[in-house]
Amino acid sequence: MISNEKKRVVVTLTKEVADNLDKIAKQMGLSKSGLITIWVNANGKENEQKK
Repeated sequence: MISNEKKRVVVTLTKEVADNLDKIAKQMGLSKSGLITIWVNANGKENEQKK
């Protein structure tokens, strides 16, 4: 089930990590939130398969 409900999350990153996040998101044509969402969902599935 996919929820449309959104929750704002604030994180603190080093300048290098923030720049890399921005660069990768732009290369993929995604927002930073979109990129993080894809990464979290993919890693969540991987972790479930390892159990």
